[in-house]
Amino acid sequence: MSNVSNEYNEALLEPLKYYREELKDAFQQVTEEYFQQLVDQSKIDIDNNKLLIDKYTDVSENRDQSNTSYKRFGLIKKVDIVIGIGAIIYGIYQFSQDHIDIVAIIVSILILVLSVGLYLYWIKPNSKSLEEKLNDLDATLAKMRQEGYEMMAPLNNLFHSEMTVELIKKAIPFIHMDSNFNIERYEQLVKDYGFLEKGDVNHSTLDIASGDILGNPFVFLKRIIHWMDDYTYEGTLNVTYTEEYVDSNGNLKTRDVNETLRAVIRQPGPYYANKVSLVYGNHAAPNLTFHRKPPEKGFFNFGGAKSKIAKGIASLRQKSQDSLENGGGFQALANEEFDAQFNALDRNNEVEFRVLFTPLAQNNYKDIFENSPYGDDFIFNKECKINEIKADNSQNWDFDTSPSQYYDFSFQKIKEKFINYNCSYFEHMYFSFLPILAIPVYQQMASNDYIYGKSYNFKYNDYITEMLANKMGLNLFVPPDAAQQNNVKTILKTSHHKNEGDSEVIKVDAYSYRAIEHVDQVPVRAGNGRTYYVPVRWDEYVPVTKHELIEVSEIKSAGEDFNHIKGLDQYQKSENNRDRSFAYDHFMAGKLYRQNQSLDDLLNTIYKEFGGTQNG
Repeated sequence: MSNVSNEYNEALLEPLKYYREELKDAFQQVTEEYFQQLVDQSKIDIDNNKLLIDKYTDVSENRDQSNTSYKRFGLIKKVDIVIGIGAIIYGIYQFSQDHIDIVAIIVSILILVLSVGLYLYWIKPNSKSLEEKLNDLDATLAKMRQEGYEMMAPLNNLFHSEMTVELIKKAIPFIHMDSNFNIERYEQLVKDYGFLEKGDVNHSTLDIASGDILGNPFVFLKRIIHWMDDYTYEGTLNVTYTEEYVDSNGNLKTRDVNETLRAVIRQPGPYYANKVSLVYGNHAAPNLTFHRKPPEKGFFNFGGAKSKIAKGIASLRQKSQDSLENGGGFQALANEEFDAQFNALDRNNEVEFRVLFTPLAQNNYKDIFENSPYGDDFIFNKECKINEIKADNSQNWDFDTSPSQYYDFSFQKIKEKFINYNCSYFEHMYFSFLPILAIPVYQQMASNDYIYGKSYNFKYNDYITEMLANKMGLNLFVPPDAAQQNNVKTILKTSHHKNEGDSEVIKVDAYSYRAIEHVDQVPVRAGNGRTYYVPVRWDEYVPVTKHELIEVSEIKSAGEDFNHIKGLDQYQKSENNRDRSFAYDHFMAGKLYRQNQSLDDLLNTIYKEFGGTQNG
């Protein structure tokens, strides 16, 4: 692409060093400056807010101390009641004896009177006084919070869900973020690079972010993954039987034996996990495939690392020798240490592998393995022109850019939340890119401008529509007979249904399970040699589905102040959308499909009711 050369910085040839020495601070500075512009625009009184927060902190500390005292009196009250009841029981016991101990009864009565007096004249009044004080302090704190939110409203109202992307555009010129994973980007990745046209039926997209980096397309996918595996079920049965034994005098005797029998069975059931991955397209080494994963934690980082690398190198040499003898194509790199640690031993093309993993690339990976805060934590799969990175650190990446991330009644907290969230977002993004940026050839080869061929009769691909469906209330789609169990979730898959004006109607297929309880009688031999049947309860998971329709459309224009976006953000979290039948993200809006109100009508209503209420 024509503008890539202007954005390219030679410092990127050492990407981890570039992040450490320049990019991290540069992004934080841009974020702080952006935040300051918002503060200036909002015209909030920071000093006044600080006075309020200082008072709030004092009242909050007073409340904590009062609460500690209140809890202490609660404990004393319990002890006092126990002592009083104990005195009554002890007195009654003494009174019921044939020889009544008058002294013991008098002591019991004195202890009871003392307990009652202590409760009535010290514990109860103090507890009541502290409870009233706590209620007053809670009311004061609530009032101060409300005052703080009103004070910060001009700033809180400026936030919107597209700010993080705006910051990346401002700070990082070599990363271009798309407004959404549009049909042009989708077609480019599918037709030009071999990206999967439809996601796996067991994968459902929860969130998505796409664009190009140094002219090459990428898409980040956060997905819920479903698979089947065994569950272990255990049952027990207590049995009693008589056994004979010889005592120490040599006499034959019998005794009863209690034994708990255990039985275990395994049956298939559903498992789920959320996964974040980067899919990146590049024309370099177009025939090369390999699959590498990081060593188990500590494999290269703790004691014995050198001996393990040595074993890896010995294994490489053996593989090279076997390949030579059997006419295979594998040949270890000259840098055996890198080859052992990168561990892409299933590569299919040695020439193309060396095109990518030059000495500079190898040094960059050495830097990542030794100096990255996350170390070697990434899976790297290459399938011809498609590269997929799954890094452990990115699994903690919070994709939710909604403005509620920043809302607070304390200016200082708002500032911390805004800067910390956005810097963390960029860090997770950059460290996902790091294994790609470590390869100089990838940086030097940009894709040609893709000529959009309009290959599809729809505008919105399944990945982006799945994201929208998953942002709606899941209860709208869950099959009515699905099991209400923590281990059973619902996977949503979407497909184009029909065009309707500027919108598209999308079919949502929801896949889940109902659970049928079974009890198996499992034979287990006891110590007496007899077989007993131990009941083991287990669940059979039967697939269930539900079909629903949603309507989706792109939000064409944000406007200079993103007022429409702010309105959509507000409506999405409002009481009007408590059933979550509407969702907005990444310039895409969707709602449950109903004939009586179109998405277009709803959007216009939202803009009227919410879009004009923002500052700026």
